Amino acid sequence: MNQASQWRLEVARFVAPIIARNPHVQAVMLGGSASRGHADSYSDIEIGVFWSQPPTDAERMSPIEPAGGVFWELDPYNPEEDHWMEEWGLGGVKMDMRNLTVDRFENLLTDVLERNDTTDYKQFTLSAIQYGIPLYNAPLIQSWQVRLRDYPAKLAQTMVRQHLYLDDWCWWVELLATRGDLSLFYGALSEGIHHVLLMLLGVNHLYHPGFKWMKRLITELVIQPQNLGDRVQTAFRSDPLAALAITRQLTLETYDLVDKHLPEMNTREARTAFLRQRPQIVNLPDGILPK
Repeated sequence: MNQASQWRLEVARFVAPIIARNPHVQAVMLGGSASRGHADSYSDIEIGVFWSQPPTDAERMSPIEPAGGVFWELDPYNPEEDHWMEEWGLGGVKMDMRNLTVDRFENLLTDVLERNDTTDYKQFTLSAIQYGIPLYNAPLIQSWQVRLRDYPAKLAQTMVRQHLYLDDWCWWVELLATRGDLSLFYGALSEGIHHVLLMLLGVNHLYHPGFKWMKRLITELVIQPQNLGDRVQTAFRSDPLAALAITRQLTLETYDLVDKHLPEMNTREARTAFLRQRPQIVNLPDGILPK
C-alpha cells in the first residue's frame, strides 16, 4: 500500500466509528483506489455503508459534523441502482459515500453469482467489495468476500458472449481512419479496446472494476495477449491506420485466447463479422449507366 493510500485508510478508520454510531448501520468498508493500495493525489476516500433499512437523509448527513466535515452534496435515491450517495469534505478531501441496504447487496450477489448478471454497476460493486477493507463489522464483509472467490464458469461465458461481437468494426473504423474523422475514430478505437478487455475479464474470472485504472487492470490479467498494456498505449499514440492494425490484431489474439480457455464458446462468426471489409469503389463500374 502506497503512502497516499495509507493516510486515506487512516482517515477512513477515524470516520468509520462515527458512521457506525447509528444502530441501523450494519457494516462500513473502504473502497476505491485506496483499498487497492494505489491511490494518488486525485483520489477520493470512498466508503461503503451497509444498512439494515433504507437510510434517511438525516441519517446520511449525521456523521458529517461530528467528524469535522463540511457538507457538499446529497444525491437523491437512485432507483435503478438502489443506492444512496453523498459527498462531504474533510480537510478539503472528498469523502465519497455509497449506501446500500444489506438485503439489496445480498440480492445483488445472487444476481451476479447465480443469474450471471453482467450489469456494469453490479460488477463494479462486487469488485469494490472483493478489494474492500472492512472498517466496521469485518465478519459480514469478509463473508461476502469469501463468496466472491469462486467466480462462476457460466458468468465467464456470459461476460465473453456479451462482448464477443464487434460487427463490421474493421469496415467502419478503416473508413473513419482513412477519412480523418478522428473524433468518431477514437470513440470506435476505445470501443474496440474495451471489448477486448471485457472478454479478457471473463476469461480471467475477474469482476469488472471499471476502466479508470486501465493500466493497472491490465497487469491483473494473467491471461492476455503478449505485451497487451504496451500495445494498447501504442495504439492510442499512433496514427489512425497503425492504431487500427494494432487493435485488429489484439482482438484476433483475444479470440484465440477465448478459443483456448473457453472452448465451449464459438468465435468463428464473431471473427467473420469483425473482419468484414467495406468495398472501395474508385471508378464507375461498367454497366450501371446506359451507353
